[in-house]
Amino acid sequence: MPQYPKSAIGNLADLEEGQIALSGFIVQHDKGLYVRIPQIGSENDFPEFVNRVAASGLYFRELDYLQFSSLLYDEPASRSPGAGDEVFLAADITAFRPERQALYQDFSIDNGEASYLFEPLYGTEGGDDQAWVKDGEDGHQASPGRARRPLEIRIYLDIDEFIINAWNKGVRFGIDLAALGEAIEVDRPERRVVARRRPYLPGKDAEIIEQAPGLHRNNAPRQLVGGRFDLRQFETRYPQVTAGLRLVRKTPRTLGVDGRDLSGEILPAPLPKDFDLETLAGPGTRVSREQGGDYLLSSVYGFLNIDRRSNQFSVVDKIVSHEGVSARTTGDLTLTGDVYEQHGEIQEHRIVQCRSITAYADVFGKIVSGGGVVHLRHNLVGGSASNEDGDIVVDGRASASTLVAQQGCITVKRADNCVIVGRRVVVGQATNCDIVADELSLDLSEACALAGRSIRVRVSRSRWEVESVLLLLLPDLSGHALQLAALEKKRVALRKALADQRARMGALQGEKDVASYLSLGGKLRRHEVTLSPEQQLGWRRLSALVAPALRTLSQLTDTIREHDEQLAALDAQVEELLAARRRCCSGLSCTIDRVEGETRVDTLSLRLSDTPLGDLPSKELRIRLRRTDAARRRLFSGASGQFSWTYDNQSAAS
Repeated sequence: MPQYPKSAIGNLADLEEGQIALSGFIVQHDKGLYVRIPQIGSENDFPEFVNRVAASGLYFRELDYLQFSSLLYDEPASRSPGAGDEVFLAADITAFRPERQALYQDFSIDNGEASYLFEPLYGTEGGDDQAWVKDGEDGHQASPGRARRPLEIRIYLDIDEFIINAWNKGVRFGIDLAALGEAIEVDRPERRVVARRRPYLPGKDAEIIEQAPGLHRNNAPRQLVGGRFDLRQFETRYPQVTAGLRLVRKTPRTLGVDGRDLSGEILPAPLPKDFDLETLAGPGTRVSREQGGDYLLSSVYGFLNIDRRSNQFSVVDKIVSHEGVSARTTGDLTLTGDVYEQHGEIQEHRIVQCRSITAYADVFGKIVSGGGVVHLRHNLVGGSASNEDGDIVVDGRASASTLVAQQGCITVKRADNCVIVGRRVVVGQATNCDIVADELSLDLSEACALAGRSIRVRVSRSRWEVESVLLLLLPDLSGHALQLAALEKKRVALRKALADQRARMGALQGEKDVASYLSLGGKLRRHEVTLSPEQQLGWRRLSALVAPALRTLSQLTDTIREHDEQLAALDAQVEELLAARRRCCSGLSCTIDRVEGETRVDTLSLRLSDTPLGDLPSKELRIRLRRTDAARRRLFSGASGQFSWTYDNQSAAS
């Protein structure tokens, strides 16, 4: 460590060159410099004093860096425990001598981190003002026949000097003292991160929290143009509510915590979003401002509705119709409510757009749901029912109709000459139907064409010489295969590179001088041997001789480590792809408990570029399901017996 110069603190009246006068809020005691916090006039006083110290070519000796940061940035959490109005700052202020300043390099700053290249420094005898050189260098090209200038003394950086050097170079916040102290002791060139910015902590937007049972959660309403909020997740019609019931509660926004850049500048946390609960209070509701927060309450007895256009809550009566839907009574209907009960017929060519509907009479027209439940208590004849994000249930018979619920479940007691597309389909008896679903379950299938990932049929029959066709839809794994091949190619290349690097490292370590250095160096570190002055001179000469090889070994070590990490990452990617492939194939199966007529079972591999079967027009879908081509593989064909098959990787490869 350097021999510290004398104190650079002087009196303002007789201030000498190289001295500095203390500010009024700083006092000097026997143990060092203290700051009287109540006497600091403004937030700029202490930073200006630090700037004055740095500009004068001085530095704080034995600086309390945590207290230093607290005083600069008013962060009580970083202050020393039990700190009062007068807190310790440093032991002294001394000169940062030019020969010591020359030891310090610039920082590399990237992505909020400041890194520094630490290198062992050596100098000749003579104290701190001696000439100094880097490890393994003496300013001249080495040659066997020429004597080298001996490297007598290891020169160490000083933490306090480092801090003022960082200040002068713009790194004024976030220095990691532990990392810095460790890095100063390194015995080879190494770049380390010594300071990091503190990112801001984001706040939390104002939220809507449900209070009544059965409400869908919506913790962060989406703000629309004009300051409105989208609460479409609440569009479901809710159960009856009583007057005075708390529906939702607004939680106020929570402000974030500012961060700091390396320069000490504030990184402001963004202002969280807020909204006025009054804008969401529609008919039949009111806002109550209570001690526990702001609540939206029902003011009448009825059913909860959330209008998609205004995003307002309202409490209204349930819509119940007994007159049916026809050109004479209502014409086409577009309903904003969530629950609609229809006790009359929905006639041909009439369209009802709603969320949830219960129809107690026959439906001949078209029902379009946005995500509730379509429940037909009677029959669907020559019409259609679709649900964008929900289920369809037909208690009676579906005939010559189309049912689509690609995100939901379709349950039909009996279906004749229908097209049915759903995520899950359950049919009691189906005749001459075309059905596509991820999961299919039929009690009786007669002359139907079925396509899905999981198919279970209790009885399969033909009808009027029309066979039953079952298609197992297999995932397209070609993309996985290409990715796996590419990853394996990279792994092979990395393994070869690693082998070459390890061979090169082994060759270097086997060289006579290097092996001697490594052997003796290990003994010295373990304190197994002690060198005489003559041996120390020889050791320094050997160190200088093998320095280039040691640097190469260090580089090889780093490269091998990086390649090992890359190889591990590739292995993880391969395993992830294999797991993804297994997930894609999970659940693929087909079971027919009893075959009582011509039935065939094929597999069909759909490419990602192919149009999904469920999106094909009805006529094209029928042709596609029943044709035979090279894209299919036959699993079963017969008029009797039973069939069971489960997909695995071996099935995919065959």
